[in-house]
Amino acid sequence: MQGIIRVFQDTVGFLLSLIRPSAKSIADNRGLFALSVVLAFAIWIFVTDSENPTRTRLLPIDIPVQPVNVGDDVAIADDIPPVRVRITVPDDVFGDLGAGDFEATADLTGYGVGTHEAVPVEVEALTTRGGLRIVDIVPPDVPVQLAQLTSKSVPVEILVAGAQASGYIMTLPELETENVIVSGPQVEVDKVTQARATIDVSSRTESVDQAVRLSPRDSRGFLVQRVNLNPEVVNVRIEITQERFTRSVAISVRTTGSPAPGYNLAGITVDPPTLVVRGDEDFIEDVFSIDTQPIDISGTADDIERTVSLDLPSGVTVPGGAPVVTVSIDIQPSQAEFSFTVPVTVTNLGAGLSLEGAVPNIQVIMTGPQPVLSAIEVNDILATLDLGNLGPGAHTVQVTVSNLPGVQAARAQPSSVPVVINQN
Repeated sequence: MQGIIRVFQDTVGFLLSLIRPSAKSIADNRGLFALSVVLAFAIWIFVTDSENPTRTRLLPIDIPVQPVNVGDDVAIADDIPPVRVRITVPDDVFGDLGAGDFEATADLTGYGVGTHEAVPVEVEALTTRGGLRIVDIVPPDVPVQLAQLTSKSVPVEILVAGAQASGYIMTLPELETENVIVSGPQVEVDKVTQARATIDVSSRTESVDQAVRLSPRDSRGFLVQRVNLNPEVVNVRIEITQERFTRSVAISVRTTGSPAPGYNLAGITVDPPTLVVRGDEDFIEDVFSIDTQPIDISGTADDIERTVSLDLPSGVTVPGGAPVVTVSIDIQPSQAEFSFTVPVTVTNLGAGLSLEGAVPNIQVIMTGPQPVLSAIEVNDILATLDLGNLGPGAHTVQVTVSNLPGVQAARAQPSSVPVVINQN
């Protein structure tokens, strides 16, 4: 109704602003003007009320009742039932209302220990939307059970949840107070064994220093209702420090012994070539490489591929994997140069011709893998003088040395020799 009155006042003001310029004409037709205004306003009210009517009805929402002025020596022993309200408000506001738009209280001034069946309830609207008006409270009173207030001291327990960050350590929680006071009805206070809060330290690398809200718990960890804690909030500190430091280091392959005679260690590869290691600060500051366990290459003539573990000092680890690497060792024959004294064989001497004197031995110099050269005998080397198409007289002929498998190079010294051919 108050909304309608305000709309009426606004409408009249608007119409007066329109009709002032024609005041003289209106004065001559006062009766007709008054009738027109009344009819227009009545039509407006009818249309507005048809589209968004204002009705009185029960709001189907429970409103919790809060006790006020509770005596210092008593406590609420059981839940106070909620109430509902019958209100007058337009339809468009009714559907948007909730329990938070109202405050219901039960004044317990003068009430002592015992069960009080009919404590009056007062409800206040916390909104003025649509001219909302409370018509009735359902029910108008509620039962309230009061018990003798009691209290005791209980220990504070902080639960640390989550896994701490890898490589970090933390201290036990430090509390500004080890105990708090729990107060309330005797039967509920007796259930409380601790005041508990939880702090999550998952992946945290910095110390925790924060206030936490405690909750009263029984011996099984269940929440206890209708009791109060004093203080309810305490400050907790947990020191978190880095225990292990990490660093990427090179992998150094350690070998023992020597390859077979005539063979050399030509190269070493390691997979992966570097690894991240974790250790205390002093170690990490000084380390640049980590050795493998020793690999014995004594008498080896073939390549080696082997998975070996690292020679990690005590307390040093490889995070995220096994401390092993794959090592490939390349064994190659040694390169050498051997000299052989070799007789020279004459070929293709023409018919009726003869060679004057004997052809001297020559030196054949060969380079190649030492094992191959060591296995060569003089008889394996063929040095020849090809006298084809040569007639009587003195000649200087090029020495030809045959190729041998595995030998990279062979040369004669001298590379040519003088001969004298006679006619028989």
